[in-house]
Amino acid sequence: MDKYHSTNNDQYLLTHNLIGAETFQELKDLEAMAFAARAAEFVKSKHVLTSFTEEDFKGLHQHLFQDVYSFAGEYRDVDLAKGDTQFCKAAFLSSYAKTLFNQLLHEPEWPSLAIAVERLAYFKAELNMLHPFREGNGRVIRMFIHDYAKARQIDWHYETITREVYITAMIQSVTNTSALQSLFLQTINYKK
Repeated sequence: MDKYHSTNNDQYLLTHNLIGAETFQELKDLEAMAFAARAAEFVKSKHVLTSFTEEDFKGLHQHLFQDVYSFAGEYRDVDLAKGDTQFCKAAFLSSYAKTLFNQLLHEPEWPSLAIAVERLAYFKAELNMLHPFREGNGRVIRMFIHDYAKARQIDWHYETITREVYITAMIQSVTNTSALQSLFLQTINYKK
């Protein structure tokens, strides 16, 4: 795993897994299978989020990672960084999450494709910088934003984006969302 810099995050993941993994590679493999099963269950049941509160966001994480981690659905209490990117400090998670989810809930209608792309990129980038969970942030954020867009009559086909292009856009979105906006523009169907 070893993707975050924090106070022994990898060791914490290994010692708090519910699936009996004893090595990081085993945890990575078993986590991927458990996540895929829960995500498929979510899709197969045709479940779509219709409410976009902070509790819904936490609930999505809890559903997707309930088989893997004892902390599923709970915000982290340690600081995390990846490469040169420092995510929201743990001490500020609650207050920033409250602000961000309030914005999501009170977002006005999007009158054009350009505004839709801009706002989706903004929310995607901000949720990524919030990075509230010890593990699974990217996957949960993608599913949450997918359903948020769908609630606004937008089909986002993120599965068509290559991993390298997606990661580059996400890294750049820390300071500039233009690459992320471009990806949204290429991968959404806007029904208005």
